[in-house]
Amino acid sequence: MNLGIDSKSLGKKIEKIPQRYVLIVMVVLVMIVVGLLYYFIMIPQLETKARVAKEAADLRAEVEKLKAIKRDIVKHRQEYAKMQETMQEVLRQLPETKDIPNLLRSVTMVSEESRLKVKQFEPKLVKSKDFYSELPFEMKFQGNFRNLASFLDGVRKQERIISISDFVFEAKGLPNNVIVEGTCEANAYMYLREGAKKPAAAPPKGAPKANEPAKK
Repeated sequence: MNLGIDSKSLGKKIEKIPQRYVLIVMVVLVMIVVGLLYYFIMIPQLETKARVAKEAADLRAEVEKLKAIKRDIVKHRQEYAKMQETMQEVLRQLPETKDIPNLLRSVTMVSEESRLKVKQFEPKLVKSKDFYSELPFEMKFQGNFRNLASFLDGVRKQERIISISDFVFEAKGLPNNVIVEGTCEANAYMYLREGAKKPAAAPPKGAPKANEPAKK
């Protein structure tokens, strides 16, 4: 059985086909080839490009997030450093102990500089507040008005906070040499750390003491 194709006869048959049909067939073949190329080559490349673009955008977003975190860390460190400085300043003004000797030394130094004589310095009971305690004390002093004003100004400029109130004084002497004698109450302050125990309140009068049976 002969399956050979006669090229001459095939060529003659093709020549007999109208030109417009040949053009249509060629256009269809070209479209098929272009479609196959687009489907098998262009579409995978476009998908790869879109995936790479998305990954790049995600990486840029992650980098920006890391930069923002770094900026926040630097900002928080600066804020923490400022808080530490503020805390140290507060601790200088509000020590954590009574420190009576240094307090007396400071008051004595100011009194010597102002030439006001402090005749008595008597600490009182400590009064606990929310986050600080008051250390009240009473002073008796003697000097002229200029000495007293200089003393108050010196106390105001002290690193440790000291407030003075409740003045009671009397002017003595001649008009050209007036001497002021009096007393005043003052408060120094102590910082209380969180969890510090406040002094227990005194039991009411008549209450039985520890290990003592109640009176019937």
